[in-house]
Order: sequence, then C-alpha cells, then structure tokens
Amino acid sequence: MKKGPIITLVFLCILLTLSNCIFTNRNLDYPDKIKEIKEVVLSKPDKESNGKFATIKNLHQDQIVELLGVLRNAKSIGPYEFIPDYYLVFTTVDNETRRIKVSGNKVKGYKNDYTYTIEQLDFLEQF
Repeated sequence: MKKGPIITLVFLCILLTLSNCIFTNRNLDYPDKIKEIKEVVLSKPDKESNGKFATIKNLHQDQIVELLGVLRNAKSIGPYEFIPDYYLVFTTVDNETRRIKVSGNKVKGYKNDYTYTIEQLDFLEQF
C-alpha cells in the first residue's frame, strides 16, 4: 500500500477540520433590532416538576432596549459549559423564536458552544 494517498487523505481531513473551526458561527443568535422583536420572555423551568412548569416574565419595551444594548457589548470567553438558570426567549415579528441560555452573567446561544459575559441587569438578577 502506498503512503502517498493516505497522507493526502489525512491532510484533507485536517484541512476540513480547521476550516470548520474557522467558519463556525461564534455569535449569539438573537434579533438585534428592536423593530424585529415582538416580545422577550424570561423563562425558568421548574426543577421540581422536571421542567414541566415554568416561571415566566415578559419584558417591557424599555427593558428589551436595555437588554439589546447589553447583548451587543457581550464579551466572548470561548467554549464554556454551564447549566442555565433561565432562558431569554425572543419572538420576532415573523413569529420566529430564538433562545439564549443564561447563568449569572454568562449567556450562550443554541447554535454554538461559545459563551459570553454580559453586564448585570437588575431585572435579570431579580428573576
């Protein structure tokens, strides 16, 4: 068996893996324009009922504006695992739903494993 084709195959596998890492979307997936958002809900699954019931809080318009500003300034800390305390559920005017996991001042989207730190907001801390 010749080593040339095997080396070429290994090289292609490494190249594909690296290109996948480079082009992976590392941004939070949320609607970033206020006119795209119909509502934002904080949702906390009930641990005693295995998530069947949830505590829900609808955010007011001024809270949504403040939240968008904080999310725009989020700082990436890279891949980081955590169990969410609650979720930010965005509903757009097109009836699409996007969720962000939240644990303390760390947030993470559903499309990737990248975590971001955000500034603490009173209405999030009180939830």
